[in-house]
Amino acid sequence: MSANIGGTSRLTYGLATVPAPLATGRPAHIDIVVSNSGTEAVLCKQILVEIPTGDLAQDLVPAGGHVRPNAEPKEQWTADEIESGVLLALPQDELAAFTPGNTPVVVRPVTGESVSLTTHGLLLSLKDFKANGLAGTALLRIRETVSVDNGQTWETNQVVLPLAKYPMAEALTPDVVGDLVLREIDTNGNPGSTPVTLLKARQKAALTWTAPSDAVCDVYYDGRHDGPLSGRDKWQCDVTGLTRDTQFHVRVTLERSGETITHHLSTAVAVEEPVFPQLTVTKISAGGQRGKYDHPLLTIDGAVQVEKDSHFSGSVGVAGESHFYGTVYGGDGTLAVGDAVVAKKDLTVTGKLAVTEKALVGSTDFSGMGNGDLWISGKFSADRADLNTLLGTPDKLTGAFQGAERTAQSHGLLLLWIKTVGRHATRTVYVDINTGGDNFETVAAASIDYGNAPDVWGASATVPLRKGQRYKIWQEGEGGTTDAYFFPVLSG
Repeated sequence: MSANIGGTSRLTYGLATVPAPLATGRPAHIDIVVSNSGTEAVLCKQILVEIPTGDLAQDLVPAGGHVRPNAEPKEQWTADEIESGVLLALPQDELAAFTPGNTPVVVRPVTGESVSLTTHGLLLSLKDFKANGLAGTALLRIRETVSVDNGQTWETNQVVLPLAKYPMAEALTPDVVGDLVLREIDTNGNPGSTPVTLLKARQKAALTWTAPSDAVCDVYYDGRHDGPLSGRDKWQCDVTGLTRDTQFHVRVTLERSGETITHHLSTAVAVEEPVFPQLTVTKISAGGQRGKYDHPLLTIDGAVQVEKDSHFSGSVGVAGESHFYGTVYGGDGTLAVGDAVVAKKDLTVTGKLAVTEKALVGSTDFSGMGNGDLWISGKFSADRADLNTLLGTPDKLTGAFQGAERTAQSHGLLLLWIKTVGRHATRTVYVDINTGGDNFETVAAASIDYGNAPDVWGASATVPLRKGQRYKIWQEGEGGTTDAYFFPVLSG
């Protein structure tokens, strides 16, 4: 509200209260805004505000009460409360004569020199007091000391600002019932001054709110009920053990003039790394860091167990009966399965298939197999297979025909080759394999015995070897050339 009542002034005064309207017997806060709304420049030496003090309906502050004034901007103004017994006599024809005390508040410039209110204003706040307990209208009297001729002459003007106080039942504003917030508490259980909206899991906190001391309050949160609470000047409920985002609800009940008045307050707090004993969601969208293939990752710290059928779209899931629509990756692009992999339909491998233990096709009997073995029970066929996927790169054996003992490094085929382009070649090559202990037996040979042959002539022999098989290659005769090659089988 803005008012200049009962006098004239060079400045304009506006008034605001919290709560609005004021409630009897409750904390109050008054803001007075001062500015120059006229057409002349105004210098101000001081502003004095008289606050009616006493226990009558026309008083604002109870007898013996004090206010804490504050002026803004602070660098230009100071505000002081003065205890004074200023008397006000009412006319004799009134029903009663009262002599209320007044508490003047004086506002002066910081430097002692006059301040111009032409281009800026003044905010005077009156805090830390309660309105007295009787409904009525209190008059704030304001006296200004100002000059409009640049300080050559000074004048004192007075204005009166009325303030209405209402019974509490008619003034249950949010400042009387409200201000529900959560605050962190220190080691002594004292709540902090700043409200919080985010807590760590199981962090201790306190829920605070305002309500009259004769109210009855019930607190509900996370399936819990604290209350009914009553008989408090400061309302607080300690909160512990929160593990997920929580909504708080406070029901405030008041008895006024034979009627029950109920207010409902609510607030919420978020919890870091919340815990959900059970969670059902329609869709989970991954929004974490980017993975190896630039996919956003959904990170689950710990094992995942699926108790019923589940459907995962993307790169997350475990069996119950889980359905994947998308590519499944393991750590560093490698997917490790700790148990059997069963493919009820086609199993397609576009890269390499490496067997580090045992791979058994067509049977479930692993007896007799060694790590790295691939056993096929039934037919094996490859449609248009590339030979290199079956046979590895051949290794030419140098110095192979000296009869030295050798060992096959993998399963494979040993190929012996004799070639001649001249005449009179008589050459035979042999392969002996170990049959146990130090015993060797010749299992293959290739021979050329030709006279005056003008054409190219050759012969060969092939011997299959198992990994670790011991063998010897030797020859007799002369003429032509001899070579030996080893072809690894199923080795990449």
